[in-house]
Amino acid sequence: MTLTKANLAGKLALVTGATGSIGSALCKRLAQEKVNLVLMSKTEEKLAHLSRELDGFDVDVSAISCDMSVAEELNECLDTQIGKLRPDILVNAAGVFPNKDIQSTSIEEYESVIRVNLTAAFLLCRDITPKMCESKWGRVVNLGSSSSYDGFKNTTAYCISKHGLLGLSRSLHSEVKHNGVRVYHISPSSTKGNMGLATVGQDYSTFIEPSEIADCIMFAIQQDGNAMLEELFVKRMEVR
Repeated sequence: MTLTKANLAGKLALVTGATGSIGSALCKRLAQEKVNLVLMSKTEEKLAHLSRELDGFDVDVSAISCDMSVAEELNECLDTQIGKLRPDILVNAAGVFPNKDIQSTSIEEYESVIRVNLTAAFLLCRDITPKMCESKWGRVVNLGSSSSYDGFKNTTAYCISKHGLLGLSRSLHSEVKHNGVRVYHISPSSTKGNMGLATVGQDYSTFIEPSEIADCIMFAIQQDGNAMLEELFVKRMEVR
């Protein structure tokens, strides 16, 4: 079977959490396919470093610094910067991963996790997918987790946010697919990076390389025929 492959060259991708382990690996893979990039993350220094790493790919790269845990800052960013863009590809990869049981989680901490991991994705999808529908082409990638499908102790707020992101992905795809827009929910199990290092009780050496997740995402979004990998759960071969 031959799958129809989309030509991504010249497309524009907005990637949140761009300086994270998976986000940065994906940005490099997108740049290899000549996709222009808007990098979005909280830390200006990390954004500048990633921008320099992408210099050799001959694509346009810009950066937006935004702390999505702050509602006012996120709303201002949506109104003044993102509102001017027409991304062909939206990747919601921003996330926080607190290790706290439910009794130790304050309402402020809970709301911050939901805002970064779920509300920001909802708002970006709400504002950007109408433009994709007008163009009759688009890709939305929501980065889930094994916590999208299961519950784990001491990460209750995180699991809630990832379950919600799965619901968002499924519902949104049903709304926009008839306009040529595809929504993907990619759920990696434990992956190497800062979030992986914060995981308790597992062998970090067995964690997935971020570049492997980036390759999975690229394979999914490049398919342009009738076949589609709407949900992709990427597990480890070795677990210790």
